[in-house]
Amino acid sequence: MSGVREFRSEDIPEVAQLWMKVFRGRGGPASEALRAYFREIFFESPWQDESLPSLVYEETDKRIIGFLGVLPRIMTFNKQRIKVAVATQLMMDKDARADHAAARLMRKFLAGKQDLSFSDGASEAAEKLWQGVGGDVAVSDYMVWVRVLRPTQYASLLLSGRSSLLPVVRALWPVFRALDAVIVRSPQTLLWCIRILSGNRALQPEYELDSLRWLLKRASEKQMLGELRKGVIRNGSGEILGWYLYYIKQGGIGQVLQFGGKPKSIRKVLNHLFCQAWSQGAVGITGKLESRFTKELVKSRCGFTWPGYGTLMHSRNKDILIAIHRGDAFLSRLEGEWWARFSDPVWSQETRARSLHAWPWMPGLQAPRQNEEPVSPIPARAGLHGQFDQPA
Repeated sequence: MSGVREFRSEDIPEVAQLWMKVFRGRGGPASEALRAYFREIFFESPWQDESLPSLVYEETDKRIIGFLGVLPRIMTFNKQRIKVAVATQLMMDKDARADHAAARLMRKFLAGKQDLSFSDGASEAAEKLWQGVGGDVAVSDYMVWVRVLRPTQYASLLLSGRSSLLPVVRALWPVFRALDAVIVRSPQTLLWCIRILSGNRALQPEYELDSLRWLLKRASEKQMLGELRKGVIRNGSGEILGWYLYYIKQGGIGQVLQFGGKPKSIRKVLNHLFCQAWSQGAVGITGKLESRFTKELVKSRCGFTWPGYGTLMHSRNKDILIAIHRGDAFLSRLEGEWWARFSDPVWSQETRARSLHAWPWMPGLQAPRQNEEPVSPIPARAGLHGQFDQPA
């Protein structure tokens, strides 16, 4: 009899092969590396919970034609621990004729023992399916901010009209590089930042040192976006003001994984982030919008766009959904599935990754021309210091 059942470790070769067929358009067995990644992500995470399994749809002949991955997490809602299930990699074999199989997978998932279900990277089809089986969508929770750092036209105009900036830029450049050499060797400080400086939201992630270390290691392996950098910002007296995690690739667009800080210091954190991204050769930098930081982002000359999807969510506790809708939740890209490597082109020889050098909705984001003089987007601020990872 066909139907939905739990994903088992012995299913990995078949599910990985289905993934290659659906997401890469390639037949045949999946690589050993992809199989190992499925095992690591779905069976070996520090939040592994047998009550929140991933799911497969199996035909009467025992062929697996559908899959829905589940990433268990722990969060707190109003200071109480809750179970969270992040949905990812929903897929169906298009050659199989199984009416409503995807909907049955989704219904089984939403009926699970988690207090909150959500996904932060679903396609439009998955969003419609989610809503069709009773889920909700928080469109405002997935606006994206963009800070242009190096548009060629802007730099040329600024330099031609303000040649007096050139000595300042040349003087500051080694300072930025020197700051970048200070090392954050342990995630302990980041853990403190997330716990203490995440703004006392109603819904917050709950990390332990081992789980955060595991997650940061997995996130750092997503090399298609560049190198993962970690920064902690302090004032002149050593007090921590905030932190940020971002991917950086010279000539590309930096991608912020998570940031936060004391409410009155957010602009300082953002300014330091922009300076670092600029000093490392980024054309621009972008991240997920948190509504409580909108004013600071606007004042920092950021633009905004909607990528075409929102945060998918479902809970039997309506207060949790209300908290997400009103922006009283700390759900960064680190808390969902965005950090995972499933989008990496490394899993197949055919590279379909979207270029990080130019986005169609922001044509001014172009890599700087060779020998172009860079211009710092943020003025230097005294008494502001950063700690950073060095390249591996």
